[in-house]
Amino acid sequence: MRFRAIRSRARWTVSAACLAALALGAMARAETAPDQAEYVTRLEAICKPNVEATQRAVRGLRSNVQRERLTVAAGQLSRARRIFDRTVGAISAVPRPPADRTQLAKWFSYLRLQESYLGRAAAALKARRIVSYQHNAVRFVHTGNLASDVVISYGFNYCRFKFSRFS
Repeated sequence: MRFRAIRSRARWTVSAACLAALALGAMARAETAPDQAEYVTRLEAICKPNVEATQRAVRGLRSNVQRERLTVAAGQLSRARRIFDRTVGAISAVPRPPADRTQLAKWFSYLRLQESYLGRAAAALKARRIVSYQHNAVRFVHTGNLASDVVISYGFNYCRFKFSRFS
């Protein structure tokens, strides 16, 4: 009889320890979810250096396209796409405020679309297909404006799309 009591106490102790671990895990997840202001601060710190790198990468792009130096322009757009992709990857890893998860998911889907249009535009320039380049560049800008509209209430500066940064 005594053996059963010890085994029963051991089960109870293990069960209590599991419940405590689950509760602590839930509290830790709740603490990592930032509020909107903290989220914006974290993202802006990631976006700012990458925006500056993108601006350096695309400096002179328009004149290269106008002067038909398309392989140089394609390389500039490819660098910009890699920077953009790295930025989106980094900011998507930041925990999101629970109240805004659906809105932010929509924003990230627009950002991924932008990244694909940027890559297509670079490929079109490399293949010397100017019309395809223009088509994808327009889609890139339009999708960027849609993305900015989704998160306008956040007050982003560097994480917001501005066409002037890409020209």
